[in-house]
Amino acid sequence: MNTACKINSIIAHDLRDSLSSISGVSDILIHNWKEFEEGEKLEILKEIRDISGSTMQLLSDLLDWSKKMEKITEPDIRAFEAITVFRMVNNHAKPFLKRKKVVITENFPAPVTIWGDENMFGAIIRNLLANAVKSCVNGGEIKFSYELTDAVCTFCISDNGIGMTKQQIDQLFPDTCHVAGTTGSAGYNNGFGLILCRDFLRINNGSLRAESSEGKGTNVYFSFPLPPASPTIK
Repeated sequence: MNTACKINSIIAHDLRDSLSSISGVSDILIHNWKEFEEGEKLEILKEIRDISGSTMQLLSDLLDWSKKMEKITEPDIRAFEAITVFRMVNNHAKPFLKRKKVVITENFPAPVTIWGDENMFGAIIRNLLANAVKSCVNGGEIKFSYELTDAVCTFCISDNGIGMTKQQIDQLFPDTCHVAGTTGSAGYNNGFGLILCRDFLRINNGSLRAESSEGKGTNVYFSFPLPPASPTIK
């Protein structure tokens, strides 16, 4: 897949869930208009507005990235602060998290500077977070954390959803060595998003793996190298 096709695929993929949410919430309002109180109607309209605003911002960010990528043939590898990117992605996702009543918690002892393409890092988080949200039932929880080992930072996106089968793990995370549990869900059925994640991680000298347990959710781990000249937390 050439660069232009890949960029278009990423934009379409990242916007699909947003547009599906807008369509779904609108349908609820249209088909149940008389059953809702005026205050409930206003809350639903506010939710549509929030999702639309978040989607517009995401589209703007992706188009800005596509313009930059058209001008270069190599990824923009440099040092950047990872937690800032995590929180920016989370901010875009707030309307979807609110709708499903999913709570995000962080276990970041300090900011951490990593080495790679910042936009690709953000795309990886968006894809993995979207899958984690799909896996969660209403009122679920997603946890973000990281661990430093030698010259590598390994991030974990953990959800308490209904997990995956061993077959799903083998298909979606072929580099995974350890899997717990034998039952699962369709929460991580988006193979294309994970293909993009693996592709971007290869470009950035990273890795991707997962652990999953019946009824206890999924932990997805992905790694990025630390800056070669300063492998420390600031």
